[in-house]
Amino acid sequence: MDQDLSGIRQQAENDLVLSFLAVRRAIGLLGLFLPLALIAYGILSGEGIRGSLSSYYYSPMREIFVGTLCAQAVFLWSYEGYRTVEANWLTDRNLSRAAALGAAGIALWPTIPEAGAPEVVCTLTQCLLGLQLTRFVHFAAALMFFGAMAVTFLCLFTRGDEGEPLKRGANRIYRICGWTIIAALLLIGLVQFTPLGAAIATWSPVFWLEVLASAAIAASWSVKGRSLQPLVQMMVPQR
Repeated sequence: MDQDLSGIRQQAENDLVLSFLAVRRAIGLLGLFLPLALIAYGILSGEGIRGSLSSYYYSPMREIFVGTLCAQAVFLWSYEGYRTVEANWLTDRNLSRAAALGAAGIALWPTIPEAGAPEVVCTLTQCLLGLQLTRFVHFAAALMFFGAMAVTFLCLFTRGDEGEPLKRGANRIYRICGWTIIAALLLIGLVQFTPLGAAIATWSPVFWLEVLASAAIAASWSVKGRSLQPLVQMMVPQR
């Protein structure tokens, strides 16, 4: 009887681990899928690369853009992570849910169309609040999403005993990805709010910086989901 209960308990624990890994991998794959899909569309359609990921809301890729972000929001909201014993707001659950709200906000509160884009019927939020206020909420949601991800990688994913070589290698990746997101956000701000943006607009700098941040998100969650073990092994410090 005890052996039966032990087997049931072990199976439940294994199922829980597999569930955690599946959610982490899904978040990573969605983070990589969206920019790759938009790049492929820009190349295959002959349209080229637009100014930002968000501008593809006003393109035939709208359903892909909104659907992917909403799916990512669902997985992030469902992610519990590790529960802390002491009262602490900085937890996997809180940050993943903040990121989920950010992802949903990016999808459902669109930015304004780029110059020359065809006119479209306003969304519910745009009709109620106007284009500029909806755009402000969109930017705030994007900052919440990427900011929550950066804090997660730098402060939460790096927790734990670094006695294991693979843990040290994974932590290196988490830190690189977290700081990459922060650097991308700072550079986006520089491009958006200084004359530099107009000078290099033809290169679509915001788009590529967002792709870089999305790739960092995909890499960290994939490592957390144990999908990139060879990369982790490469990052193990050599003594």
